[in-house]
Amino acid sequence: MRHFSCDLCGRDLTANESRFVLRMEVYAATARGHESASSLDDDAAEMMGDLLDALDGDSETDLELSLAPSTQSMEYDLCPNCRTRFAADPLGRDQLRKLRFSAN
Repeated sequence: MRHFSCDLCGRDLTANESRFVLRMEVYAATARGHESASSLDDDAAEMMGDLLDALDGDSETDLELSLAPSTQSMEYDLCPNCRTRFAADPLGRDQLRKLRFSAN
């Protein structure tokens, strides 16, 4: 039997508990909109050329940034309470407003 727990509060969700799966995908948006298959092939060839150029003499940090994935997929398990809280404030803006720092 698989074990599930809420990724926010840690509550055990294995024993007949409602469980919600949150899937998020972050990707770079392009201003070009929809493209044809031939233009995608051209872009892939150009991108490979750019990556090969990056291998010639660029710093290791620059190379890592150019090879970083442009799409990131994430999946989280949430209990009913955390799902409700997330749905109400998905970007956590309200939590940021509640932070009060002292004037040291």
